Parts: sequence; C-alpha cells; structure tokens
Amino acid sequence: MTPLIMALVVGVILHTLVGIITRTPEDDQTPLHWQAWLTFLVGLTSTAAIVVIAVGSRLAAGFMLPFWALILAADLLTLAWKLWKHRQRVAERRSLQSLFDRPSHGEA
Repeated sequence: MTPLIMALVVGVILHTLVGIITRTPEDDQTPLHWQAWLTFLVGLTSTAAIVVIAVGSRLAAGFMLPFWALILAADLLTLAWKLWKHRQRVAERRSLQSLFDRPSHGEA
C-alpha cells in the first residue's frame, strides 16, 4: 500500500473512533442533510488548506511536502481539536449539573 492510501485508511478509522467517543445527544437531533453538508464543507476547507500549505512550502522553501504527510497532519490536528472541545463540553456539563444538584436557598 502506498503511504497516501495508508494515511487515508488511518484517518478514516481514527475519525470514526473519535466520532463515536465524542457523540452527544444533540448530534442525534441534527438532521442528516445538515451533517452531510457540514462534513462536505469541512472536507473542502481542509483540502484547500492542505493545498495552500503544499504550494506555500514549495514557493517558500523550494521543496514539496509529501501530500500524505499533510493529510495525516491535518487529520491529527482535527482529531486533537475535536477531543479537546469534547473535553471542554463534558467539563461544562458537569459543572452545570453540580449547580442543578445543589439545593436552592431555603431548601433542605
């Protein structure tokens, strides 16, 4: 297998696992066509960013970075961002739940 195909397979597997881990009840309420459009737009933006970085590195440094390495780096950065945001949401949800669990002033 070429490095590009391996990077794509690893990216699909990792994105699937992280998607399962970070799934929230709100995600179940989102219509499928909105999820599809969001996925398409994020993929298009990511591809554009990878191409700009590849062309920029070629013009600035005189060498072209391997495309598979750019895809793998973009996938890892995206997954790290998604896990970090999920961790923030979980912490916010816990702090809100602890506020709701406290008795109000005057209640026993």
